[in-house]
Amino acid sequence: MEQNKTAYLDNNVIVDIEQEHLRKEDLIINVDSNITDFFYSSAHLQEATEMSANTQEELRSRLEKRFTTISSITHDNYLYTKLPTHEIIIQKEKPSTVYDTINFSSFGVSSMKGFMSIVSNSQKQHFRNQLGIDPKRINNYSPSEIIEHINSKSDLMGGYSFIGMLKKALELHPQGAEMGIGNNFAAIFEFLDLVGYWKDKFNEKSNYARLWDSNHAYYSSQCDYFVSDDKRTRNKAKVVFEFYGIETKIVSSKGTE
Repeated sequence: MEQNKTAYLDNNVIVDIEQEHLRKEDLIINVDSNITDFFYSSAHLQEATEMSANTQEELRSRLEKRFTTISSITHDNYLYTKLPTHEIIIQKEKPSTVYDTINFSSFGVSSMKGFMSIVSNSQKQHFRNQLGIDPKRINNYSPSEIIEHINSKSDLMGGYSFIGMLKKALELHPQGAEMGIGNNFAAIFEFLDLVGYWKDKFNEKSNYARLWDSNHAYYSSQCDYFVSDDKRTRNKAKVVFEFYGIETKIVSSKGTE
């Protein structure tokens, strides 16, 4: 007897379902016919805060449509990080309620955006050049190979390995001891982009958009499947999952890896 499976959809898949480019039923057929439950997180609503419209009425209409889409897919199954333990718990919550909570904390969102933009694109390119990374080859590495490759460059990074750099960054952060694994996901996504591994196309939003990508990957680790149609996100997530021994399978909405 087959076991019921769970899935977490990246925001791009949610949008495709909303715009009727993809049906939830077809996604289940493509990925795994045993999927019975879908989950969402605050990251979906964080991305919804970036919506724009000509009028407030139009914006509210677009938001209501997104809330309805998420509810219809997930039946309000919400993954939430409980503080201070950083335990991920499941609860029933309306997307509109989560959105209102996030919107109320807009100062925190602005702070995160600023933090993610500290390192410029030219500084990243200089760092890649220093490491001697060939951009034409790096995306061909497997998750384990990219970790090994970064470790091999430890002499250029103050003698730190991949995990060593992560631990040092957390030690130096004022709240490092209080940070959960979700922050580690964000740090690894950012570092992978820094070295050029499946790096995002640079624009004014790419830095903090990557923060939501890492959040989606983090919450998806509680499910059997992480479904994303963004190849860059999938490949970065594979490295993080390899690093932490997470068994969540990462696929596209077509069921391909």
